[in-house]
Amino acid sequence: MLKSNEICQLNEANLVLRHFVDLSARLLPFLSKLTDKDVLTKRELVYKGKIMEVYENYDFDPVTSEALIDSNILELINTTYQKIAYQNDRKGKRTLRKFLFEHQRLVNSWNYSDAN
Repeated sequence: MLKSNEICQLNEANLVLRHFVDLSARLLPFLSKLTDKDVLTKRELVYKGKIMEVYENYDFDPVTSEALIDSNILELINTTYQKIAYQNDRKGKRTLRKFLFEHQRLVNSWNYSDAN
């Protein structure tokens, strides 16, 4: 049986995961647009660098999202980032769509559970 402090830790981990997933749903499409451009402004270069820094410094453990929310969303985020940042081809766009679809599924699920 879980103790109250363990439940609080799980809830906090779930909240952090949700924020990261939501942030990724904004950052990854923006990164994709930046990588599509032939020439970037200085500001866009800074944005691209900061976004890449977020994902390069994040220690991806796909088991975390599978255990907490029964989803491979962290694996999708990592794969999407890698393909956008380093391949920038149609596979990256396809992977981005998969990620955004899973994100929307999770948002719908979270909204449903928050309503109850």
